[in-house]
Order: sequence, then structure tokens, then C-alpha cells
Amino acid sequence: MALIFLGVALVYGLSMGKNRLVIVTLGVYLSYFVTRAIPWKDLTFLGLETAPDSTVQIFIFLALALGFFFAIPHSAFKSSLRLGGRGRGVWWQILILSILQIGLILALAISFLPIKTIVFLSPLAQFVLVGAIAQFLWLLLPILAIMFLGGNRHAYYDDEE
Repeated sequence: MALIFLGVALVYGLSMGKNRLVIVTLGVYLSYFVTRAIPWKDLTFLGLETAPDSTVQIFIFLALALGFFFAIPHSAFKSSLRLGGRGRGVWWQILILSILQIGLILALAISFLPIKTIVFLSPLAQFVLVGAIAQFLWLLLPILAIMFLGGNRHAYYDDEE
């Protein structure tokens, strides 16, 4: 299973490219924070008395991530982050970014599930994706990977020439 996961992550990463992986990761963060910040109790005028079930919240999270994926390249983020096209990266950098992105999406989607559903996950999945430490690591590691896995180190000096 681990080899299949690594193979899928590599193919996914190579097909997306480094810049698109960064855009998707940024969109995932933004969609998670927006979904968590929705004031469900204040939206009673929409007919909502409580927060929707976990499936609806996961759908909203993924729909927002997809929306951000298409919106970010047409926003100020593109020039601020110097993102355009697929972006070139070394295969191992792309593999690391894609693994961290897939793990981030899974961990965040699982965080919307109720405890009674999470207990049915395998012990390995619970260890890797559930819990305070796992959530913290899945939120932190993709940011660190984006910061430290290359890029144009002289990009900031281009403006001065």
C-alpha cells in the first residue's frame, strides 16, 4: 500500500507541477480556515439551526479548496508568490510536496468527522492523521516544505537590477 501511495503521489505531483502544488496547498489552508470560521449559529435565517453534518462540511471544505485553486492564479497571490504555470522542481521535491499535500487534505477532512466515525479508522490511520500532534504536524510540515524546498533564491534580487 505504501508503494502504491508513493507512486500515486509522484504521478499526481509531477502532473500538477510545483507551483500548482503550492497553489492547491494554499487553497486548502484558506478553505479549512474559512470552513471552520463559518458562524453556523448566526445563519439561522438560512434555515440552519445547527451546523450541518460532517459530510456537508467536508464538501464545503473541498469545494472552497477547488474554488481557491482556480481563483488564486488570477489574484494578487500569483505575483506575490511568483507563481505561474506548473513550475519546475526536482522530482523528490515534488514527491515530498505532494505527499504532504495529500496528508494535509486527508487530516483536515478527517477533522470534520465526528469521534464515533473516527474510531472505525485503522490504528495506523488514527496515529498518522488524527489527534492534536498529527493535526499540528500536518498543518506545519507543508508550510515548512514550501519554504525550504527550493525555489528561485535570487528572485528577490531581480527587482533591484
